Amino acid sequence: MEAGYVDSAVVREIREVVAARLERVAAGESHVDTPLTGEEQQARMRAYVADEVAGWVQRRATAGHALLPATEERRLARAVVAALSGLGALEELLERDDVENIHVHGCDRILLELADGTVEQWPHPIADTDAELVEMLAAMFARQGQTSREFNAGRPLGNLRIGAGGPLGARVAAVMEVSDRPRVAIRRHRLVDVGLNDLVANGTLDPLLGAFLRSAVRAGCNVIVSGGPAAGKTTLLRALCAEIPDYEHVVTVEEEYELGLHIGARPLVTPLEARPANSEGIGEISLDDLLKQTLRHSPSRVIVGEVRAGEVTAMLRALGNGATGGMCTLHATSASAVFDRIGALGQLAHPPLAIEAAHQWTASAIDLVVHVARADHATASGRRRQRFVTEIIEVGPVGDSGRPDTTRIFAPRPEDGRAVPAYPPSRDLLERLTRHGFDRHLFDTAGADTWQTTELPDGGRR
Repeated sequence: MEAGYVDSAVVREIREVVAARLERVAAGESHVDTPLTGEEQQARMRAYVADEVAGWVQRRATAGHALLPATEERRLARAVVAALSGLGALEELLERDDVENIHVHGCDRILLELADGTVEQWPHPIADTDAELVEMLAAMFARQGQTSREFNAGRPLGNLRIGAGGPLGARVAAVMEVSDRPRVAIRRHRLVDVGLNDLVANGTLDPLLGAFLRSAVRAGCNVIVSGGPAAGKTTLLRALCAEIPDYEHVVTVEEEYELGLHIGARPLVTPLEARPANSEGIGEISLDDLLKQTLRHSPSRVIVGEVRAGEVTAMLRALGNGATGGMCTLHATSASAVFDRIGALGQLAHPPLAIEAAHQWTASAIDLVVHVARADHATASGRRRQRFVTEIIEVGPVGDSGRPDTTRIFAPRPEDGRAVPAYPPSRDLLERLTRHGFDRHLFDTAGADTWQTTELPDGGRR
């Protein structure tokens, strides 16, 4: 075996032996009143894997091959365990901290999108054939999610959240049949325990923006974080949520758990996750259903991971019912485009929300729109990716145009699009921010070079 590379044929051979042993034991225990727990089943599987790997190594040595180093033996055992659980060769890639996205184009073309924007081609196949890749994916969908899901010719489109890849796991989207080859996109949630100061440190924010947003959260402003795909919306939303006082009861509503507020030290979080229908088409629980349920849980704040469809009506209702400090993310090309986006999504609600009503509800429910952008720059080694806040607008009442009036508090600076002060916020908003620690004089002194010159104010977490 080549050092650092596990032979997929060997993995498959040992996996089949272990799977057969597990099936025989399970059949013999079918009459037992108290079945093994999931942890006990995992322990049994790992014990069988260790046994079979040791036997394979011994047979290999008896046949005259060099004894396999202990590190390679452990690597082989991990690969077999991963194959039995449905992750296969993907497990090694999911464990890499620098990997943000994994793109699988058939069994033998795997591209890794790294955190800095560079793209790396993985030199090894993750399966011997596309058919074997489909088998691996079917096992993943059956075993890795909270509930078993099908991925086959009858259900060729699959979406799944798996536990591997970090504290929040990873998001998997897979297709077969409708594409020339099986295709998979896996998104790892890299930055989970993140605060505003972390985003200042990595260049997403400058210190003035960090201070402004910190005070906005503490003041209970209702905020929409907008941006394009992979712009950093969820990461920014996590960082904003880190500023919510621990004594507040936060209800999170998500299609799939991505924010992760419930897995940290925060004591008062009620996480709600949508559920797809089963194979018979029943049992679905939508974001709309969950948003209607949130108000019965007496939340201090409602946080919506992402608004994608008609649930925008329930979201606006939840944020506009008098509760403060709600936040969500939304796909949009700019901060001002959020209003048209909300209007369009409102048409998908049942019953549809009239455009005029959508604008009125938005004006009543939302205080700020924070837009985050992604820029990819060509470098000698490929490309470098940067994410940053590009504008923040204050949302006012509906004006003569029929749309909410806005004030562009921060606007993109011409040379690179990073947000710099443009117009002062309304007196009411500025007073709210000031009561929660914002130094209003920062607007007077920061000028256009806030990304380089403003000192970091005290009071931030992390």
